[in-house]
Amino acid sequence: MFEWQDDLKLMDSDVYLDSRRRRSICFLSHAHSDHLGPHEHAICTAATERFARLRTELERVTALDYFRDFVLNDKMTLSLLPAGHIVGSAMLHVRRGEQTLLYSGDFRLRGCDIVPPAQVRQADVLVMESTYGLPFFRFPPREQVAAQLLELVEGALAAGRQPIVMGYSLGKSQEIVKILTDAGHRVTVHGSVYHNNQIHEELGVSLGEYRRYVAEDFHGGAALDLRERGVLVAPPQVARSAFVTRFENPCRIIMTGWAMMKNAIYRFGVDHALPLSDHADFDELLELVERVRPRKIFTHHGYREFADTLQRMGLDATCAKADPQLTLFGE
Repeated sequence: MFEWQDDLKLMDSDVYLDSRRRRSICFLSHAHSDHLGPHEHAICTAATERFARLRTELERVTALDYFRDFVLNDKMTLSLLPAGHIVGSAMLHVRRGEQTLLYSGDFRLRGCDIVPPAQVRQADVLVMESTYGLPFFRFPPREQVAAQLLELVEGALAAGRQPIVMGYSLGKSQEIVKILTDAGHRVTVHGSVYHNNQIHEELGVSLGEYRRYVAEDFHGGAALDLRERGVLVAPPQVARSAFVTRFENPCRIIMTGWAMMKNAIYRFGVDHALPLSDHADFDELLELVERVRPRKIFTHHGYREFADTLQRMGLDATCAKADPQLTLFGE
């Protein structure tokens, strides 16, 4: 039901899936930049459209509600399902005749305070992400990671150090802000985080009280007291920039699933790395397969070894792209 033509594409149609190249028609599972392109016609949720237009040009958009059937070219019926990844993220369920396909995009089965968990549907063919498709990517409970974050933040403030918590500006940063404000911390956010926060609020997602970063609040004679300015929340790319390095002794914390990797603190240039992810971990990937019960599985956007794992379980699985995908040690 799908083929590879420089990207994932529904067979016998013009519909691409999360392509970064300009396409005549493309399904957008969510609005992270590595899944976006300047398409002539995009199919997505209304929330994804809001976030996507901050990052790319879209000429025409068909915005669908979850679970609403959309008949395309009298050939196939499309339906969007909550993916649990970030606000507006969606899986794509496709029915053509008696055959069905589920394209997962990036997903999470557990959910969080910002995004409810994914809701899946049975399909004959499953095309799924495998970002964390190795067994050591088993994340601890979210509550445990949140408690670790709050402990580190309190420790930094008590020591007179500026806590700077880093996570992707769309999705992860909003989770971080919610954890911090729920715990009563004052929060200041980087400009890129602020814009995404505002859209979340407009969509009805409450994040608590926060302010936008202004340099004068943190540096110079008019700087606020450390407790008053609170915790800084920013995207990971600022870790080695003047945004961070101008502080005398900052406490740099990153929240990412890659925190499970050896030497993560050195890779990201931080003091602490905590495993909070908006992706499925290894066990959730296996759970998705169990819940969908497909006859054929294609893995995508991740470790090719996950397809090997499924094959050893007796399942018909292979990589969606014929040439090598991401591997642990490279080839």
